[in-house]
Amino acid sequence: MAKDLKYWIKHISEHEIPIFKYTALAIADGVRDDEISSAQLAQIILRDTSLTARILRISNSVIYNPSRTSINTVSRAIVYIGFNLIRDISLSLAVIDAILKSRSRKHVLKLMARSFHGATLARMLAEKRGDDAPEEVFIAALLYHLGAMAFWCVDEERGLQIQTLIDKHGFKPAMAEKEMLGFTFDQLTVGLTHDWHLCDLLHSAINNPGLKTPRIQDIVLSKNLADSINPQWNNPEGIQAVKQIARHLKQDEGKTLNLLRNNVLEAAEFAQQYGAVEIIPYLPLPNGDTTVVSAEPQSIEKYPLPDPVLQLNILQDLTSTLESRPSANTILELVLEGLHRGVGLDRVLFALLSPDKTMLNGKFAIGEGNESFIQRFHFSLQQTNLFSEVFRTAQAQWIRNSQSSEQAAQISNEIRTALASEAFFIFPIIIRQTPIGLFYADRQPSQRPLSTEIFSGFRHFGQQACLSIEHISQPK
Repeated sequence: MAKDLKYWIKHISEHEIPIFKYTALAIADGVRDDEISSAQLAQIILRDTSLTARILRISNSVIYNPSRTSINTVSRAIVYIGFNLIRDISLSLAVIDAILKSRSRKHVLKLMARSFHGATLARMLAEKRGDDAPEEVFIAALLYHLGAMAFWCVDEERGLQIQTLIDKHGFKPAMAEKEMLGFTFDQLTVGLTHDWHLCDLLHSAINNPGLKTPRIQDIVLSKNLADSINPQWNNPEGIQAVKQIARHLKQDEGKTLNLLRNNVLEAAEFAQQYGAVEIIPYLPLPNGDTTVVSAEPQSIEKYPLPDPVLQLNILQDLTSTLESRPSANTILELVLEGLHRGVGLDRVLFALLSPDKTMLNGKFAIGEGNESFIQRFHFSLQQTNLFSEVFRTAQAQWIRNSQSSEQAAQISNEIRTALASEAFFIFPIIIRQTPIGLFYADRQPSQRPLSTEIFSGFRHFGQQACLSIEHISQPK
C-alpha cells in the first residue's frame, strides 16, 4: 500500500506533471544565504514571462498589497511580500498551469473551482480573527485538492471508477479511493506537497482536521463548504456547512450566508489573477452570474518589449533602495530585471571577476536557458580578448557581428561558441578604477535586432549600477 503511494507520487512528479523543474523555487530549505536564495528565486520566476506577469499582478493586488505600494519588479515583490509567500505562490501557479493543461478537463476544473472557493473563504476567516499571515492560510487551502486533481490528470479512467463507487454505491470518497487505489487522495496531496516542498500548514489540516486551532478550522470549514454547497445554496449539506461557519464566526446565520455568497465573487477575482479563468463557470456565484469577472486572458509576450515607463520605475526603485544600503546582490538583481523587462533584452547576465582578476565567471542571469548560460560564461583573461579589452577601455561595447574578421583577434572560437550570439552588448563595472565584473546582454533567443535606443537603455542601467555599488561601498 505504501509502495503504491510512493509510486504515484514519483510517477506524477517526474512523468505526468513534471513540476520538478520548478522545485528550485523551494530553495529556502537548502540555501542558508537569504540574499543568494532571493536572487535565485527571482531568476527562476523571470524565466517565464507568464509567471512573472501573474506574480506582479498578484503582488500589486489589494489583497497582498493593501497599502497599494507600486511593485514593479520580482525582486521588490520578494522583499515586500516575503520570500516564502512568493515562493509558495509561484509553485501554486506552476501547479495550476500543469493541471489546466491536463487531459481530464471538466472534473479537474470543478475541483479547482472548489479549491479557489475554499481558499478565498479560508483567507477571509483568517482575516476576520486577525491572523498575522492570512495568505499562508489561503495557499494551504488552495492546495487541499492537489492529490485529487493530479490523479484525475493522469488516470481519468480510474478516477471515473472511484466516482461511480461514490455516486452509485454510496461509498464515502475516502473509502472509494482506498478501495480502488489503496490510499486516499488526501494522502497523495500530503505526499506531493512534501515532495515539492510545499505548505506544512496543509499537512496539519489534512492529518488533524479535528484540531481546534484557528487556522486548521479556517481551512477545514472552508473546504467543507466549498465541497458541499450547490449553485443554488439550498442543499442540506451546504446549509449545514453554513451553520458551522456561523458558529465559528459567532454571528447570525443569515448574515453569514450573505457574507459567504459575496465571498465567491472574490474567489472569481482570485482565479482571474492566478490565470485560472476557466474555473469561473464552476463557482457557485450569486444567481449563477459568471460575467462578474472578465474571463478574457491577458496577452503576454514571450519575449519582453522595451517599456520606457517600467525602465523609469525600476530606476526609481533602485534609487529608493539605496537609502537602506542594500547588498550588491540586491542592486544587481534590480539592474538585471530592468535590462530584461524594461529595456527588452532576452538574455542578461552579470559576470564577476575572480579575486586575482584572471577569470571572468557568470554569477547571475535572467532569460531563456539562464542556468546553462551561467555555466558556459567562464573565460580566462590571461590573454588579450574581448573582455579584457572592455575592462582596459572602461567603455560599453556593442558587438554587431561576432563572426566578422574584424573581431577574430578578440573573440575566440571558445567565446563565440559559449555566447552563440552574433550581436550583443557588454558594460564593464568599474568602481574607483577597480574592475569588478560586467553586464552582458543579447536578443539571441528571439533573433530580434538590437538598436541604438536599446543600447542607450543598456548603458544607462550599467551606469546606475556603477553609481549604486560605489554608493554602498562608501564608509558609513
